[in-house]
Amino acid sequence: MAVWIVKGGSQGEFEERFLAQRLVGKGGNLPDLSDVQSVEDLRAIFEEFTPDATKSQVANHVGQFWSLVRRMEKGELVVVPLKTTGTVAIGRIDGDYQYRVDLGESLHHVRPVRWINTEVPRDAFDQDLLYSFGAFITVGRVQRERAEERILAATERQSKPALSSAADGAAVATAVEEAPDVEAVAREQIRQFISAHFAGHDLARLVGDILKGHGFITMLSPPGADQGVDILAGRGPIGLDSPRVVVQVKTGQAGIEEFRSLRGLVHSRAADQGMLVAWGGFKGSVRTEAKQDYFKVRLWDAEDLLTALFSVYDRLPASVRSELPLQNIWALVPSSE
Repeated sequence: MAVWIVKGGSQGEFEERFLAQRLVGKGGNLPDLSDVQSVEDLRAIFEEFTPDATKSQVANHVGQFWSLVRRMEKGELVVVPLKTTGTVAIGRIDGDYQYRVDLGESLHHVRPVRWINTEVPRDAFDQDLLYSFGAFITVGRVQRERAEERILAATERQSKPALSSAADGAAVATAVEEAPDVEAVAREQIRQFISAHFAGHDLARLVGDILKGHGFITMLSPPGADQGVDILAGRGPIGLDSPRVVVQVKTGQAGIEEFRSLRGLVHSRAADQGMLVAWGGFKGSVRTEAKQDYFKVRLWDAEDLLTALFSVYDRLPASVRSELPLQNIWALVPSSE
């Protein structure tokens, strides 16, 4: 059976609705497409409602809408990489195309989904699958060897099925139906490198160096028991000025208990703010509860950490840049989705 990828918006703006309403979909200003029976008819509708689109944009969007409306079949696997939590949601298509007007602005074209697991850590997946998840496209099909079997194994926390030699490192060059997002592929390579080389205490050390790059004076707890505090950070010449920050760093996922524990540490350590870094993303309602403490606690998943890393990379110690060698490159920007 086919395996599909659907993105929840460029900033993850649809993701909460995807999970709560048990669906996936694509934005756009097109009318109800329930009666569309051919790609040609769909193309004519798209060109009518988007007259300024280029030929490549027309082909791109029409292909995605056709997949959403007609090609997806009930029971097929669907993958949603979640920007808002840093995890991956896995489900199965559970019904035909629907046009809905009750889901809020922009989200009208949807397919019902039965979610299997909405909090799968990215590190549970093979690297070639992660490259497919980063494709520069909203709706696309995964064409990797044994993709469904391997995704389900990750979903159920089973061991990863072995691949043939042809599908191992060479699979990186095999894209989904459309071209991958070069930036996303590069970020994924960096993410994988950090996962392999900065586990445990070394990840906390990297976070501390990033904070130094942002002008903080930091104290890093030694490896071992840290009583929930990995880093203490403050401003000023000796780190005593505000904001004073308590930081906890986790290589895996963080749940609501870790968040509440950190919130308590902010008070007990007389800090101004707290930061919870979870390389594996956040479980359950952590981000929802964190909204109530927006000016008190900040959450960083892997994407947030990478963004912060890139912003201060040139100011990191030479030793860190030697451990994590990066360089800026120029790349052609793909045409708009």
